[in-house]
Amino acid sequence: MPAHASPAQPPSADSPGVPLMIDRKGSLDRDDAITVRRLPDGWELTVYVADVACGVAPGSTADQEAFARRESAYGGFRGTAKMLPRAVEARLTLAEGRACAALRVRVTFDDDGTALGVDVDRAQMRGALALDHHAVATTVGDPSHPLHRQLRDAAELSEVLLARRRSQGALALYDLLQGWATDEDGRLVRVAVAERNIAYKIVQECMIAANTALAGWAAERDLLLLFRNHSAAKVAPPREALLDDLDLALSEGSAARLQALQERTLLVLRAAEYAPFVRGHWGLNLPGYVHSTSPLRRYADLVVQRVVFSHIDGAPSPYTDEELQSIAESLNEGARADREAQQASLKSSAHARARKAASAGGDYSHLDSRDFQALLKRGCKENIGSASLAQEAVRRARQQQLTSLDLQMILLVASSDTWAPARAECLKAVAASPETAVSVLATHAQVNGVANPSFTDHSAGQIHNAVFRSRAELALGGTPVCGEERTASVKKSARHQAALSLLARLACLPDPSQDQVRGGDSTTAKAKKAIEPAAAEGRQPVMVLNEYTQLLIISDLRFDFTMDGPSHVPTFKCTARAVHEGDVLVGTGTTSTKSSAKATAAADLLDQIHARLNRRESDAA
Repeated sequence: MPAHASPAQPPSADSPGVPLMIDRKGSLDRDDAITVRRLPDGWELTVYVADVACGVAPGSTADQEAFARRESAYGGFRGTAKMLPRAVEARLTLAEGRACAALRVRVTFDDDGTALGVDVDRAQMRGALALDHHAVATTVGDPSHPLHRQLRDAAELSEVLLARRRSQGALALYDLLQGWATDEDGRLVRVAVAERNIAYKIVQECMIAANTALAGWAAERDLLLLFRNHSAAKVAPPREALLDDLDLALSEGSAARLQALQERTLLVLRAAEYAPFVRGHWGLNLPGYVHSTSPLRRYADLVVQRVVFSHIDGAPSPYTDEELQSIAESLNEGARADREAQQASLKSSAHARARKAASAGGDYSHLDSRDFQALLKRGCKENIGSASLAQEAVRRARQQQLTSLDLQMILLVASSDTWAPARAECLKAVAASPETAVSVLATHAQVNGVANPSFTDHSAGQIHNAVFRSRAELALGGTPVCGEERTASVKKSARHQAALSLLARLACLPDPSQDQVRGGDSTTAKAKKAIEPAAAEGRQPVMVLNEYTQLLIISDLRFDFTMDGPSHVPTFKCTARAVHEGDVLVGTGTTSTKSSAKATAAADLLDQIHARLNRRESDAA
């Protein structure tokens, strides 16, 4: 509709207003229209809903097709598919230039948005106008437009209704500049670009108000119809905390935070379901709710309309209790199947993109851990990773930036020659922090649906000088695989080395694990044996310090970090502390990355320890 198109007779100050059908431009299935009128002490909202029940008889061919389709689809994995045949839809849709039979829901509100009364009846809608979202936004901002007052009142009412819903705990918010909003269930959804203005909020708030009012009206009359019930998972946070998280995410505008919160709401908020009884709606924080304003597009709305009209007409309900229950179960099951199919479609598309990116080559250093893991998964599982992807895995392994799942995929899933350097580097990284081996094995067990690795432990010697022995075992495909037995002066350290040995065996790589305790070795002899490999093999200083802790050469090893400078060019300072023969030794390192600062500080501390050990050996000689 052009910006200044107007009805033949503009509404007078005391008229209920012109029915406005707000929808996408060119829409052919207009379910509803609204009028909003400002009262001295509140508002009057009237929602007209297309009378589809009069043209689609229960059990007819059109009804059977609508029931099978459940709802119209507009793109996505289902493509575009209308619930009703085009000819039926064209006959029953609300339209300009003709009188249209409708279900009328009229609600009055006070200044705070509290519903004071609701009337539900049959009506003939006349003089309706169709507007798209852009036309509504333009009219709200144009005082000279004949529809300005009505749409301004509608915009004000939508803000009042939203504020009241939020004050009552509903998970409701809009950020139309960024294109985010919550749906009825409180989950974050993207708003189409063409709808990112005040019209979207007007439609959403008016339809929620009408559906809420009709649910209460039906409950008061003890009408069995399809209520829309919603619940949260037991692990969902308190309502106030979730609403605060939504507000914070939208105020920050971080795409990563919004995406993470979107996934979290999908995880903790259950999908709403239909039932012929009231169980409440958690997302809206309402005692009762129905779907009634889209009978051309949703079968549940058509069922509700039939029941409401039968009550208005004084006729018996067209459905028995059992039939309503059966319809609800069928609609719910179909919705679950759709969600699963959509997830499978999205997953397949994501895999295809990751597969292409993993095999194409290029610079992967800019990817965050999540995106890198997606590429790594495809590259390792299908052995299609490019040499540059494998090299990026090498770099991240050296920087201790890989997760347990990353290490599991590279060490225990990838097998092509392209991944050989990355696999060797990953095992070296695990050896530098042997406690990681337990996490990698546990991840591998979880991925394969088997029990976590088990440990066989033994100890010998006096309490103050005990030797612990441990062997790790993991059963895969019913066949147990064991690593070498490893010893240490601490049970946990023995398990870490045993897990490292098992991980190396599963990965078919040379075993880097070590016995940390050898019978009869003095502390000096142990240190000498530990120092010589470190110098000969060029092992990482952090790895050597961990060994010295296990050999009891040092104790209370600790790394502390501070960061200076701007966030995009930070400087990290690491302080490494350890106790050696009663003295606290301190090493420091300052570089542009946290991992290299740690390595530098560890090398500084190691030099001091070696100097003390060598000096003592010289003095003894």
